[in-house]
Amino acid sequence: MNNNKNIFKILLFLFVILCSCSMAQALQIVYPKSPNTQINAESTFFVGNTKPGSVLTINEKPVKVFENGAFVEVVPLKDGFNRIVIDSKNETEHDIMTYIIKKESKAIQKSPEVNLVEFPANEYIYASVVKNNTPLRAQPDEYAQRITHLDSNTVLMINGKKGDYFRVALTPEKNVWVRAENVVCYSTINEKMFALVNDVSVSSDKLYEYIKTPLSFQVPFKVSETLTGLTLELYNIKNNPSDTKLFESDETIKSFAINNVSSENKSTYFIELQNKLWGYDVYYENNCLVLKIRKAPQIDTNSPLKGLTFLIDAGHGGSDYGAVGPTGIKEKDINLDISQKLKNTLEQKGANVIMTRTDDSDLGLYERVKIAKKSDALVLLSIHANSLKDGANPYEKHGTSVFFYNAEAAELSKTLRNTLTQDLGMRDDGVCKMSLVLTRPTMPLSVLIEVAYMINPDEYSLLIKDEFRQKTAESITKGLETYIIQAVKNSLISDKQ
Repeated sequence: MNNNKNIFKILLFLFVILCSCSMAQALQIVYPKSPNTQINAESTFFVGNTKPGSVLTINEKPVKVFENGAFVEVVPLKDGFNRIVIDSKNETEHDIMTYIIKKESKAIQKSPEVNLVEFPANEYIYASVVKNNTPLRAQPDEYAQRITHLDSNTVLMINGKKGDYFRVALTPEKNVWVRAENVVCYSTINEKMFALVNDVSVSSDKLYEYIKTPLSFQVPFKVSETLTGLTLELYNIKNNPSDTKLFESDETIKSFAINNVSSENKSTYFIELQNKLWGYDVYYENNCLVLKIRKAPQIDTNSPLKGLTFLIDAGHGGSDYGAVGPTGIKEKDINLDISQKLKNTLEQKGANVIMTRTDDSDLGLYERVKIAKKSDALVLLSIHANSLKDGANPYEKHGTSVFFYNAEAAELSKTLRNTLTQDLGMRDDGVCKMSLVLTRPTMPLSVLIEVAYMINPDEYSLLIKDEFRQKTAESITKGLETYIIQAVKNSLISDKQ
């Protein structure tokens, strides 16, 4: 009797599973993520999949279903609530899903203007930076231009406040802004504090040149790339005894001169290089400011990547999926597979390769930058597959793009873009200068590659193919070879520049 009951329970369980499977919808929506959501744009796009061969409509408008069942459709939005019905029908199934999307009116309430608190003339708050990589910005706004980045313990002279930002005096004519949460304020003083420079020295090792400036305390600084090298500005300087010193040239530095400390209490270093700029970093060791300059690599033109070190960053990972394609495959997995294939192809060429992640793990953006700075890599390649914000059209905006931020990485970005678009047959989506966490590092040379768009059905169908991902890895490797050979060959800076 008990055996009969057990058999009945098993049969009942199987019946429930079969019923559940038969009731499962063939229609799946990947984006928007929720059937009840708010989108403040003129349009959105529906990304998803259904059974291949289905007839699909959105608000009764026919939508193209691709061979693998994928679809992407742009849907315009009006102010207020938008009811959107997605209807998928084939010989055996008929699925209907309804989305309610709220769009705010264009009339946006402006935030009340925050008043600037001006300090009296010659009055400053003596403050110190508490967080490494703290940006100084041109305006009191998180999206304003970054002027420079500072180490913790850098001393600032504050002469005003606006909202969440302190105004920082660099010179009598130049003020910048820092978020209040990134500094600690000590006391009010009636005149600026100025640092003393002891001496300036130049040294080198196998990979780098070092220009070291010991100071009585850490001051703000700014580095600018020039056509022939670098300019370093130190602010709030009392004197610099090395401004009359003659520095000898070497294999990397052609000339190095320091201007007399100006009436603005600014000390300016002019570094002219023998070759193109291959990367640099600026940081404090206690109160000594170090400018670290990468030497030009020594290569064999027959094996240009042999012995060079590259850092590959597979974008996203873990709980951060990145974009999701129409059939549900996640960008993080595409990125990791391309990165692993790229590692293999580079190693076959004799290169040394470091990966920021080798599995599906969570890894913060700034953790990736720390790995990059410790790696001694020549190039950082962050691998991604692209997406779009609401309001854009994935059938118009698609293709391969490469992002950089520092001028030293511009030519590398162009070379990689050219190679990828030619080899993969992709639309050229541009070389873009953009301030991203993984394009801002000045060493290694840092670029971010968007191979193709996850939400463009044609490009997505390529991204999910193993042979396309392998071809992408081979193309990036080819682009690196082309760049390294040309950059070393033309590394001597022309007198015409």
